[in-house]
Amino acid sequence: MDMPEVTLSSKYQVVIPKAARKKLKLGRAAGQRFEVARVTEHEIVFRKTKSLDEYLGAYDHAFPKQAGAQLRRMRDKEWDD
Repeated sequence: MDMPEVTLSSKYQVVIPKAARKKLKLGRAAGQRFEVARVTEHEIVFRKTKSLDEYLGAYDHAFPKQAGAQLRRMRDKEWDD
């Protein structure tokens, strides 16, 4: 398998190649969060983490629609006070 090479920027950022983004269905995933795990001395793995909305979506019967947005507004309001 031909693995694309990426470059670490001066800000310690890497760009996920287009083919990988497409295969992982990242689309316009700005803000998508990942866990980073060290596998070996020369290997790391990025794992997508679920958003609050994805977790709440698993419990549609228990949470109202847009529960994630409501929780974020409540959190932000606490910081504004």
